[in-house]
Amino acid sequence: MTDYDALARKLKGMKKTGEPAGKKLANYGFDPVTFYQYVKAQVDEEVAQANVELRKQNLPTIERIFIPGFLGRLSLTFGTGLLCTVELHEAKGRIRAVIFGPPNRDEIARKDYLLNSEAVDFEDSSIDKADKVAVGYSPHKIAAEIVSGLIMGEFA
Repeated sequence: MTDYDALARKLKGMKKTGEPAGKKLANYGFDPVTFYQYVKAQVDEEVAQANVELRKQNLPTIERIFIPGFLGRLSLTFGTGLLCTVELHEAKGRIRAVIFGPPNRDEIARKDYLLNSEAVDFEDSSIDKADKVAVGYSPHKIAAEIVSGLIMGEFA
C-alpha cells in the first residue's frame, strides 16, 4: 500500500527547476498574496489598538499613508520621524518590513518574514522567538511585531 501522506509531504517540499520560490508556494496550496492581505488587515487592527493606548498617554499616533511611489506597499508613520513600509516579495517568498527614520530617511531596521507554507503556523506562534529572519508566524503575530517595532523604532 502506498503512503500518500508521505508522498504529499515530499511533493510539498520539492522545487521545480527554474521556478521561483513564490511560485512554489502558490502552486502547492499556500497563496502568499492572500497571506499578505491577512497581514495587512491585522496591521490595521493592531494600529487601531495601539492608537487607543497612545492617545491615553498623549503621544503621537500611528497613521497609514498612501505614497504614490509605494503602490502595493503598506506604509505607516509614527509621529513625524518614523516611516515603516511592509511589502510582499512574492518571487522571493517573503514579507519585508523596513523602518526608516531621520536623518535623510535612513534605514533603521529591517525584518524579513519568510513565507514557508510548511512553517507558517496560523494559530499559535511565539513572538519571543523573534530573530532577523522569522519563519512560522501567523498574520496576527507579524502585525503585532511590525506595529510594536514601529513604536520602538527597531525590531526585536
